[in-house]
Amino acid sequence: MPLNRYSRRHKRTFGREKPEPEVYLEEHRVPPKPDAYWTQEKGQCRFCGHVIKKENGERNNRRNWHEECIDEYTYIYHPGETRKRIWKRDRGYCAGCGDTFPRKSRHHDLKWHVDHIKPLWEQKGKKFDDIDLDYWREDNLQTLCTECHTRKTSAEATERAKLRKEDK
Repeated sequence: MPLNRYSRRHKRTFGREKPEPEVYLEEHRVPPKPDAYWTQEKGQCRFCGHVIKKENGERNNRRNWHEECIDEYTYIYHPGETRKRIWKRDRGYCAGCGDTFPRKSRHHDLKWHVDHIKPLWEQKGKKFDDIDLDYWREDNLQTLCTECHTRKTSAEATERAKLRKEDK
């Protein structure tokens, strides 16, 4: 279950038309919404697209999400929720150096970052059907301190620049 329940701060999108992007996944930090998300049919899960059933087997027209699907959706699409879960899992231990950092800090040196182990830029430019949502799931996320995160991001940027240079 999400640490924060669904609230008014989340955008209401039920029954809206799916926008067609001109460029696929140009903003690769946010994964594309599943096709079922844009459904206008009550009783159909907006994440997995399957029918939601009551205990007696009938269709439940009062719900738009399975319990496990809303948890998964909230985790993937709401960064604050993601940070809370990663903090709960790692307790501020940096995966790079092993130091511990407080959950919240005003000092830049004491902040921790949620880092994608497999970099998100690998998903950039792919069509919706080719996207791998595992890049945004919990097992691809780690806690890093500012110094370790800067080091890792720098190494990835160097690798990306080499790949671009080879493509030319």
